[in-house]
Amino acid sequence: MNDFHIEEVGRKGDGVAHHNADDIYIPFTLAGEKVRTSGTGPRRELVEVLEVSPDRIDAVCRHFGECGGCQLQHMGADAYLNWKSALLNEALERADIAIKPEPMISFADHSRRKAVFSARHTSAGLLFGFQERADNRVVDIGECPVTVPEITERFEALRDLASSVPGAKMPLRISVLSTRNGLDVDIEDARELTGNERQTLVRKAVDLGFARLTVNTEILVESRKPELVMGSAIVTPPPGAFVQAIEEAEQQMVELVTGHLRTCKTVADLYCGVGTFALRLAERSKVLAVEASRPAIHSLDRAWRETAGRLKEIKTETRNLERSPLGFMELKHMDGLVIDPPRAGAELQTRQIAKSRVRKVAAVSCNPATLSRDLEILIEGGFKLKSITPVDQFRYTPHLEAVALLER
Repeated sequence: MNDFHIEEVGRKGDGVAHHNADDIYIPFTLAGEKVRTSGTGPRRELVEVLEVSPDRIDAVCRHFGECGGCQLQHMGADAYLNWKSALLNEALERADIAIKPEPMISFADHSRRKAVFSARHTSAGLLFGFQERADNRVVDIGECPVTVPEITERFEALRDLASSVPGAKMPLRISVLSTRNGLDVDIEDARELTGNERQTLVRKAVDLGFARLTVNTEILVESRKPELVMGSAIVTPPPGAFVQAIEEAEQQMVELVTGHLRTCKTVADLYCGVGTFALRLAERSKVLAVEASRPAIHSLDRAWRETAGRLKEIKTETRNLERSPLGFMELKHMDGLVIDPPRAGAELQTRQIAKSRVRKVAAVSCNPATLSRDLEILIEGGFKLKSITPVDQFRYTPHLEAVALLER
């Protein structure tokens, strides 16, 4: 056992103590606390809080501390928002970008429409929930303060469905998306299904009222097309597709992006996914939408065509922008551009944008560190950063979305 004084909360949400010039990371602790720990090395386990921070509160979920889904339910609201804002501020400072971010946009509990659960068969029955922090063990849950009621209220139905899916070595990965036509359930890491297992799962999915069930990329049954409303278009996303986790967060980001690009006649949407931005931008502008996922591009193109001429033209291209970014000459006819890459950012693509004649850029990111790097490239290329808005759609976690608006 060792006692430590917590100096700060680090970028991954753990409390940080300094000992003999080393950093010691202790989860579920807050700055100013004195804590007792077990273990050795740079990562310790919390045993007892000896001196409690005034920012400490009771967690909203009884599974907190065991379930690995949330890291920061023990931090009071003001301290949490200040800490999360600092994640963006510090990343910008490290890149020598001088701008004051807009106020944080945050959302209430029970607002996430998409969640990825885990399930594992055991001798005592099925465990359904989230994996334990830093472990593959599945923590069986009975509640979740993060997901929308449409998901939370179907936990038993999801558990029932998963109990008939044969597991493999890894826990089952169960992606659940709440759509206007019901829950879209996509299960991965199952072993190959027999004919009887398929029939059982189809029957259960229908009886339990799920819109669609996919197992190991195979759609077993689609009772109703899962649909998402995106402006004046209706999108049926492919199984397991990326969508913004919170519908209201998506709308807030769409308003920032479309407002910034509203005067552009031609716009490129890079890493466009199923059309979150492209389908809204097409209300005013012609759009080139580029994405590596062929199923996502297919969903976007179909949604656009089904608007029957209510939107301006959207041209689509399936292309891996990480390996083959659009060159600056390919962007010569674009007035504006939105880019929403994965966590690694888009350094190669950003360098091409910096060389192009594009006048306005909306950069969307879920990683302040790589966003700051990419913004630095654009600023060096002649862009001026007009604003940056943090969007906290990953409540109780160290993950932070942001929308940066640039022009030249």
